[in-house]
Amino acid sequence: MTLIKTYLIVIKSLLFYLFDSMALLKAPSTQLNKLELVLLIRQDAIGDFLMWLDTAKEYRKLYPPEKYKIVLAGNKIWCSLAEELPYWDEVIAVDVIKFKTFSRYRRNLLWQIRNLKADVAIQPTFSREFYNGDSLVRASKAFRKISSVGDMGNRNWLKKIIADSWHTELIPASTEPLTELERNAEFFSGLIDYPHLTGYPKLDIPEYWLSSEWKEKTFYILVPGTSGAVAGKEWPPAFFSDLATKVFRQTGWEGVICGAKQEHSLGEQILKQCDAPLQNFCGQTTLVELAGLLSQSRLTISNDTGAVFLSSAVGTLSVCILGGGHFGRFVPYPDLPGQTNHLKTVYHKMPCYGCNWVCIFPIIEGEPTPCIANISVGVVWSKVRPLLINKTF
Repeated sequence: MTLIKTYLIVIKSLLFYLFDSMALLKAPSTQLNKLELVLLIRQDAIGDFLMWLDTAKEYRKLYPPEKYKIVLAGNKIWCSLAEELPYWDEVIAVDVIKFKTFSRYRRNLLWQIRNLKADVAIQPTFSREFYNGDSLVRASKAFRKISSVGDMGNRNWLKKIIADSWHTELIPASTEPLTELERNAEFFSGLIDYPHLTGYPKLDIPEYWLSSEWKEKTFYILVPGTSGAVAGKEWPPAFFSDLATKVFRQTGWEGVICGAKQEHSLGEQILKQCDAPLQNFCGQTTLVELAGLLSQSRLTISNDTGAVFLSSAVGTLSVCILGGGHFGRFVPYPDLPGQTNHLKTVYHKMPCYGCNWVCIFPIIEGEPTPCIANISVGVVWSKVRPLLINKTF
């Protein structure tokens, strides 16, 4: 079975290579650039993008607007946020699922990237993706095509050999385990050939992002879903219900459940089991509206998902219920002297931590993995309660 799977991966990789080659041969050419064009490519998830923000702002300083135009080709799930930031001049929203198909959409996007006539293409992602980010680097036909050496998390050796050949420069990466914040700083340091110190992500919220309805209210936010990213990563709904009851009895605050549209039923399940006042906002906010609401909240309690990174970035006290699949890669955040870390984690350490969410235990569908299930309500409450009393870390 393993041999067949390897064979199919090889065939798929070669088919995408041939598809892209044919598409790029026929790419139209119309655009003329007045400024040198820098193409930044990030195709990963919301949390990855947010953890990149502290370093992302440095690209605008490196490539000032008087001489350079910066275009960001980003994952469409977070592009509404990216469009509000002053670090680039244009954002191209990529549907990463549609792009990973033999489709007219893929062909047209390859043409769009080729027609930018980029002078420099930069992909700062550590875990590179052959079918997405690497393929966009190739399509750019930039004079300088730069990525991280990266890891093998999303690639095999065939993909690595092919994709590395599309680059003019590969920034070295430490073999030591580093957090994503440190990886971003490491890449930028290699790009400028000078040490760049990392910082915690920060997102300033303009007034027009804020909800007038919630402006005068004192509330907290629960994020019980993970958008289905990894099976078994969600803390049980009954645990969220019990925790919400404890928060209400301690503070009298109303709770707001946030999440994606497909998590609305999960929110309803928590509502039915809870004795405290809650509102279910799952599927009712855009990402920008969610950012504004999170900034108005007193506290966010969340699974390991993009919302908790967004919450801490806007300066809200945030507690992340964390499993072991990627422990240490994204969170916990490292201690950074002189900076305030708004993101705290609760976890149940197990010998199998670092499994990349390939659990060694038998998992019942719909049930959490042991590293999540073993985090009790009492343990999370012991982290949350001092925040309610002290209002500070």
